[in-house]
Amino acid sequence: MASLFPPNEVERLAALRKLGIVDAPASPSLDRICRVAQQLFNVPIAAVTFLDDTHQWLKATIGIPDLKVTAREHSFCQYTIMHDEVFVVPDARADQTFAANPYVTGEPGIRFYAGAPLTTGPGIRLGSLCLIDTEPREFHPDQAAVLAGLGRLVVDELWLHHLEQAGLAKVSSESAPAGERPLAFDLAAPLTSEQIRAGRALLNWSVRELADASGISATTIKRIEAQGSDSVRKASIEAIRRTMETHGIEFTISPGAKVGLSIELKCK
Repeated sequence: MASLFPPNEVERLAALRKLGIVDAPASPSLDRICRVAQQLFNVPIAAVTFLDDTHQWLKATIGIPDLKVTAREHSFCQYTIMHDEVFVVPDARADQTFAANPYVTGEPGIRFYAGAPLTTGPGIRLGSLCLIDTEPREFHPDQAAVLAGLGRLVVDELWLHHLEQAGLAKVSSESAPAGERPLAFDLAAPLTSEQIRAGRALLNWSVRELADASGISATTIKRIEAQGSDSVRKASIEAIRRTMETHGIEFTISPGAKVGLSIELKCK
């Protein structure tokens, strides 16, 4: 079986490298999301996977603790990253694409698979949050919607990992005044839901604290964080941005970047 590649594979691999998640230590947060998925859907196996050009890396797993990497050509998740929707295989043995797959004919004996793509930007799908069962099963649209929501939680964790790692890497005591160290990093998305959540995390603010500081209702902030932005909420987002900037987080367009933002956090 040959590996499958999306049209934007070069850009996708660049985004994966930028996040630095493949070489990162095990993440308790990703482990917890896997555990929730495994218990919620009552499956024996759940995993968070990422695909580089030749391998599938299992960065969090429940039910297959010894499996950390596979050949990309044998992965179900390479099909998941081809689309924005949840990818489902109800019965792998009855599917000619997967019937001869070594993970179907051998251990762990995959019959059912469902994978939510981990999307960090338009068309940029780095891997999947997937469910596996050793028995065939149906997967309904409402279940797919829940799995997709859990996948977005994984993406949130990736952003926070990126913020933490890039911030640590950018500290420069020589270029900053005594007692003040700038942390700078790029994000590959507009200032909407993910960045607001990340900014709150960096400031260690609850939604209520951000609401009190910005004058925007907690309900509106929660809606923005859950659904992103639109023209109706543009003024609210600008108020949130201004509030965060007064507390040391600066959002600016990255020079030369097609889509991106530079954030500078001054830690005192």
